[in-house]
Amino acid sequence: MNEADNSLAFGRLAELFKRTLLVMLGRRPISGSYAFDAPAVWQAIWASVIFTFIVSVYPGLRTGIGVLAANLILQLVAVVLMVLLFATILRGAGLSDRLFAFTVPFLWVENVQHLVGGLVQNLVIVSGDATMLVLITPLIFWTVYWLWRIGRDQLGRGGWFATGLLFLSFVIDAGLFMFVQSRVQIPG
Repeated sequence: MNEADNSLAFGRLAELFKRTLLVMLGRRPISGSYAFDAPAVWQAIWASVIFTFIVSVYPGLRTGIGVLAANLILQLVAVVLMVLLFATILRGAGLSDRLFAFTVPFLWVENVQHLVGGLVQNLVIVSGDATMLVLITPLIFWTVYWLWRIGRDQLGRGGWFATGLLFLSFVIDAGLFMFVQSRVQIPG
């Protein structure tokens, strides 16, 4: 990617969202779709917070501002912690030069999953039709495959190494979610 637009403008985030969808559809290569540098990592991190805000506004208004704030803080902490752990692991594995090439597309695939999954969940909340949650199942499998594939292809260490990093991201998300859920009264 030649341009270095690291803004959080709606148009820029929409463009990166679209690029990620094209990558996930196999219509665009990972290489050339993103900038692989520290500002691009921060852009993906802040985009995840923005997407969390978008999908949490309606439930947050129903359940309280505390839940909305907890969701935003949880997302920021989870993503930053994950990136720091990835950096530590990749440095230990001698892959620190691949950190950005792995982290940026990984975060963007997570962002796509988070935004689309959150919008489906909001649709379920608004409609009251829980059967629509079935729409999330293929999305989960599709994004898990792409997260794994990014780890395998961008790091070149094989599927087991990629699986370990993917598992680590799940542990971080689940651990922080359970921590926040135990501290904040979140209605079922």
